[in-house]
Amino acid sequence: MRLFTLFIFVALISACGGPTSEELIAENKTEAEEKFEQFYACYEIAKTTPDIQNDGINWERNDASVELEDANVYQIGIESFKDLSEPLDIELDGTRRREHADMAKFFEIDLSDKKEPHEYPIDAKYSWHKVESEYSTNAIKQFLDAKYLLINRLLENSRPYAIDAETYAAGYVRGDVLVFDLATTSLIGGFQIEAKSKDQMSLKEYSDLSSNLMADLGLRAYAGIKERFAELTPSIEDSSFEF
Repeated sequence: MRLFTLFIFVALISACGGPTSEELIAENKTEAEEKFEQFYACYEIAKTTPDIQNDGINWERNDASVELEDANVYQIGIESFKDLSEPLDIELDGTRRREHADMAKFFEIDLSDKKEPHEYPIDAKYSWHKVESEYSTNAIKQFLDAKYLLINRLLENSRPYAIDAETYAAGYVRGDVLVFDLATTSLIGGFQIEAKSKDQMSLKEYSDLSSNLMADLGLRAYAGIKERFAELTPSIEDSSFEF
C-alpha cells in the first residue's frame, strides 16, 4: 500500500510539472510547421511594407505577454528569415533570439525551400541547445504559444570603430519594428527605432575595441526596442524582460 501510494504521488508530481520537451516535440510537429508558415507569411508582408512613419500598434486583444512561462511574443530580425534553419551571424539584426534555428532542428522541419541567398555566415559561436534542457522546454513552449511576431528591420547604420586606445568614432543605427498578429498573419502596427553609441566608453578595458563597440550599439538598439514595445503595449508594464 505504501509503495502504491508513493507511486501515485510521484505520478501526480510529474503530471503537474507539464510535458517534457520530448513530448512537446512529438505531439506538436504539425503546429510547429504551421508556426513557420505563419512566420514566413508575415515576412513576405514585411518585405513590401514601407518604412514606419508613425508609431502605433492596433491591439485587438489585450493579451500580449513577455513573461517567461506565458510569453506569446516572438522576435526575429528580417535578415534572419533568409535562413531560419541556421543561427546566422548578423550584426545589428536587432534581435537576440536565434532559437528559431533550434526549433527547426528540434522538430526536424525542412526549410530549404524558403532559404534565400545571403552573405551571412553561420554563427560559429552559437551552441545548439539539447532537447532535454530546461531552456529548450521553455523555448519550445514560447515558440508554440507565440501569438505575435516582431520583425526588426535595419534601415540605416554606421559602424562604430576605434581610432586609437583613447578615442573612437560613434556608431548609429536606425530602423523599425513591425508587429504582426500570427493567427491572421496581419500587420497590426509598428514603431521606429534609433540608437547610437554612448558618448563615453573606456576603451582601455577591451582587447577587441571594435567588436565591443558594435556589441554595445547592438545592446542599445535591443533595449530601445523593448522600451518602445512596452510603451505601446497596454498589457506590458515595463521593459524588464527578454525577447
